[in-house]
Amino acid sequence: MDYREDYYRGIAGIYFRRVLRTIIQSGNLRKEPGLILDYGCGVGHLQKALPGKNVIGYDVIPELSEVKDYRKLKPSVIVCNAVLEHLTIEQLKGVIEDFKKMHRQALLVTALPTENILSKIGMVLTGYTEAHDDHKSTLREVNEYLLEHCTRLGRKMIFTMMEVSTWKFRDAQQTSGL
Repeated sequence: MDYREDYYRGIAGIYFRRVLRTIIQSGNLRKEPGLILDYGCGVGHLQKALPGKNVIGYDVIPELSEVKDYRKLKPSVIVCNAVLEHLTIEQLKGVIEDFKKMHRQALLVTALPTENILSKIGMVLTGYTEAHDDHKSTLREVNEYLLEHCTRLGRKMIFTMMEVSTWKFRDAQQTSGL
C-alpha cells in the first residue's frame, strides 16, 4: 500500500473520517492546548481536522514528516492512527520507550485495526484488499504490550473494525509490580 496516497475517499473515506473523529473526541483534541504529535501522520488528516491546533506530523516517509526526529519533541498528546501494527513488538517497545522519555505524562491515543471478518469484508468493499499485508503485529499483541506499560483510560470500537484507545504511561514502579 502506498501511504503517500490519500485513502480518505469514497466508501473508505467514510470509515476513515469516522475513525479520525473518534480519535479527536477520545483524546479531547479540540480542547488540547499543548503539542499533539501525529506519529505516522501519512498525508496529514489529523492536522487538517484540527486547524489552529499545534499538531506536528512525523512519518517514516521523510516527505510526509514535518520533523526529522520526533524524539526531540515534548507532546502533551501522541496519536498513533493505524500505525503501531506496522511495527514488530521489538520496534514497538523502542517507540513506547521513546514516547515515555519525551513526556511521561503525555496522553497516548491509538487506533488499531481488529483484522476480523468484518474488516476483511470492508477491505473488499473499499478496494483495499492489501491493507493488512504489511502488518507486523496484531491488535492483541500491541494491546498486551501496552497494558503492561500503560493504563487504558478508554476504548471505543468503530464498526467492530478499528479500536480507538486512550492510554497513560505508568511509572517503572507501577509496571514492575505486575
